[in-house]
Amino acid sequence: MAGPDRLLLRPAEPADGPALVLLLAQLGYPADEEDVLARLAELAGSSRDLVVVAAGGDGRVVGWLQAHASCRLQGGRVVEIVGLVVADGRRRQGVGRRLVAAAEEWAAGQRAEALVVRSNLRRTARLDFYPALGFGQIKQQAVYRKVLPKPEGRPA
Repeated sequence: MAGPDRLLLRPAEPADGPALVLLLAQLGYPADEEDVLARLAELAGSSRDLVVVAAGGDGRVVGWLQAHASCRLQGGRVVEIVGLVVADGRRRQGVGRRLVAAAEEWAAGQRAEALVVRSNLRRTARLDFYPALGFGQIKQQAVYRKVLPKPEGRPA
């Protein structure tokens, strides 16, 4: 999918590892390249996951999106955008909009009833971005996380 600004959307590949690590860090999620590549390899084999990058005319990755399809008792078939990052300096130029459109298209192929996204309340840019794309806020929630011990053989 190439656009007028020469933006190409394509599946993420191992060569994108360094760019993905930099983009993760820009959003406050520092990651090791080896871990990112292991996760990317695992996701590449999944029919329920989409990982797509946006590359500029020079081929440099300027954004990425990850989406996951699931069936929920309370919500039916949904696709959730579980990660979306656009590079500093490329925000508000349509990159995020194009990535979300790719997720919508993929969700239709997954027969999803809804596309869902969660956003950190501290990320004020989301106040305009998601509603402009047709998303309506349905709730606020607290998110809890418990780090589990790493068993042998589990990918990073």
